[in-house]
Amino acid sequence: MSKLKIVALILLVGALISGPAEAFCLFGCKPTTADARRVFENLLKAKFSAPFNIVSFEETRFWEIDVEGAGHQAHESYFKALVEFPQGANLDCKPEGTDGAQTVKSGCSPSKFYSTTISNQMIKERQYIEPGAKIAFKDETRFDQDRKGWKGQDGNFY
Repeated sequence: MSKLKIVALILLVGALISGPAEAFCLFGCKPTTADARRVFENLLKAKFSAPFNIVSFEETRFWEIDVEGAGHQAHESYFKALVEFPQGANLDCKPEGTDGAQTVKSGCSPSKFYSTTISNQMIKERQYIEPGAKIAFKDETRFDQDRKGWKGQDGNFY
């Protein structure tokens, strides 16, 4: 067996022993736009618990960060997305009254700012979305490097 084949075999065996994430990311794999979309989709499911359709998803910028003091890398992905809610969401949070004097139910937010971002302006209360509405999100998500791979804000590894 040639020396080149032996070196390749050693690298392959080492990668397979080190774990699944490292086995396929020997040369600096990074989170992709598809990964960012999956995190966004998972956060939408958790936040709105309603059927939705992501009409468009565009990563507008991204960068890698060295998380000072934590000893690991991170990757931030900024994106724009348009999401349609055919049946609406959190229908029990629909404000009561006329536009001039609407009352918001307890546990619901009157905010029309929609976000899944954890580190930015996150609306923690439930938000009403009327049936058929299309909501534009201008959001971001972050992946933190771990020995298992890149951990998204939804808690999953990519």
